[in-house]
Amino acid sequence: LHWACNKASPLEVVTALLEVCPDAVKEKDRLDLYTPLHLACERGAPLEAVVALLKAWPDAVKENAESSFEYIFEERQWVPYWDTPLQMACRCRASFEITSLVLNTWLSFKENR
Repeated sequence: LHWACNKASPLEVVTALLEVCPDAVKEKDRLDLYTPLHLACERGAPLEAVVALLKAWPDAVKENAESSFEYIFEERQWVPYWDTPLQMACRCRASFEITSLVLNTWLSFKENR
């Protein structure tokens, strides 16, 4: 599922993988801790594929991924920079529809309002 989302695969591929392995939507990769939703937002997956991922696991919008490191001058050290799927969608210029969908899903959780 990660590979398919990384390649912006069509809805048919994403749904087939979700049917075969539904828990894959909750897995994080070992390198950056990305979920499939992170990759879909980063790589410009079709809107329908993002809808399928969110339908399978809406809580994915709350997951953080270690995207990179930034240098904190005051502390003189590199620290991880964490991204949610919403931050990833904004940073990678996902479509308005995908960004809105991820934002509205994030806002659907009471603790985010």
